[in-house]
Amino acid sequence: MKLNQNLLADIFQDGMVFPRNKDFKVGGYIDPNQAVEVEFDQKNYLTKSDAHGMWQVILPAVSETSVKKLIVKSNNESQTISDIKFGRVYLLGGQSNIEYRLKDEEHYQKISSDLKSGKYPNLYYYNVPQVDYIDSKTGEVKPKNLQLESWHHINENNAGMVSAIGFYMMMALRESGIKEPLAVVDCFKGGTSASVWIKEADLAGETELKKAFLDKYYETIAGKSWEDFDRETKAYNLTVEKHNQDLAKYLKMHSDTSLSTAKNIVGHTPWPPPYRPDLYTRPSGLNETMLKQIEFGVFNQMIWYQGENDTDRAKYYDKLLPLLLHTWRQTIHDPSLPVKLIQLPGYADYPGDSGAKIRQTQLQVARTIPQVDLVSFIDGGEEHNIHPTNKKITGMRLGKIVAGNDYAGTPYVNKMEVQSKGEKYRLIFNVARCQRLHLEKETYLKISCFDKKVEQIKLSSDNFQKNKLIIDLDELPQEVSYAYENYSHHIGLYNELNYPLSPFRINCVKKAL
Repeated sequence: MKLNQNLLADIFQDGMVFPRNKDFKVGGYIDPNQAVEVEFDQKNYLTKSDAHGMWQVILPAVSETSVKKLIVKSNNESQTISDIKFGRVYLLGGQSNIEYRLKDEEHYQKISSDLKSGKYPNLYYYNVPQVDYIDSKTGEVKPKNLQLESWHHINENNAGMVSAIGFYMMMALRESGIKEPLAVVDCFKGGTSASVWIKEADLAGETELKKAFLDKYYETIAGKSWEDFDRETKAYNLTVEKHNQDLAKYLKMHSDTSLSTAKNIVGHTPWPPPYRPDLYTRPSGLNETMLKQIEFGVFNQMIWYQGENDTDRAKYYDKLLPLLLHTWRQTIHDPSLPVKLIQLPGYADYPGDSGAKIRQTQLQVARTIPQVDLVSFIDGGEEHNIHPTNKKITGMRLGKIVAGNDYAGTPYVNKMEVQSKGEKYRLIFNVARCQRLHLEKETYLKISCFDKKVEQIKLSSDNFQKNKLIIDLDELPQEVSYAYENYSHHIGLYNELNYPLSPFRINCVKKAL
């Protein structure tokens, strides 16, 4: 999919960055069955567009970072992209917290000043245009005022629109000693369920997902006209407008009240909007309009930060998340693309214990799918603010892990042993990605017994032997958990690099995470 009329897909533009030391591809959509010639690095490559007009050429890896240009010719047309660089390119995906722009982050003024003085050179970004809908008959794109994007060499004038987490990740990579060009490709949109990024055929292939997402969507829109959709949307917008007015009025009358407290009293912003065929929150919607735009991209790693919008349907996330990772890898034709999976930080206002369930799924997926590493920020959330303004701690920790000088990700319990000593029991939790556990503050394990009794055990240094957590109990519990709640005030277990232990819940009978 492309928005322009060029031979190359939109992502291929002047000033772009390709991964160094990795074969890469270029391609696009033209008329079907047309010959295409690509000139690059004093060599020519020939191919032909298929019956759908798609074409691509695989080019050999480039080891240097030097600037080059590439020329594409087909059917008496030509397109040149210049100022091409080679370094490290990271794909950022998800919803609002990864989308959170640097201009809104609390350290932005300091960063802007540093950029002005040239402190962080050779950083780049490309924001995938947030296309909601493309009419299959007319080709009309929504929103109508959507602008084409370009590659940006980050400076004090344009840095505000890059992902804040993405920027701090690159900053940490630079500070780790990596000198080659660094780039992020931002493919995200706030308020999105994982289901909007997955192919419809893949959703339809899972009975539960088909019923919960596709069937519900099609049943909701069945028999409605565009006038009906517009009427429902207008009513929804009026509801949102009234909510915003009520919230502003309450805050004005109670100036010492926090926004989160006010929302708990007035109510949270109505969400989601009513289904309609051109709404980006529809199942598979952004798979068709945004993910498609990066199908020719080549990346060193992918960062996925999402799950907030699936907390109202957390029971489906164990099927959604693996399917999503498969979809993205399949779309960009890189089945082993390394993924850093961001575990949701603490936030108290998720329904039930759905935030904890999402984190448990993220842990499971990282443990079972190859080349997927968990990166936890369980200690970086705010109790009643789903969008913390300090993204520096998140981005810097992520960047240190991505740099690859230490562990690949977050420490987690990868094995539990149960030892019986007469009428007493010893639970031994072995922690991966850790040489030595330690306590940062008061911390508890929650013990659930078979008689429904629940108790908390306060941890001390006596419970640690290097990377093992050891608990002695008078009876075998049914379940043991750590920080398994939407928001915990007792996040205190860290490894020697001060990365927090992932929350967990373990059934002691099944001995399964």
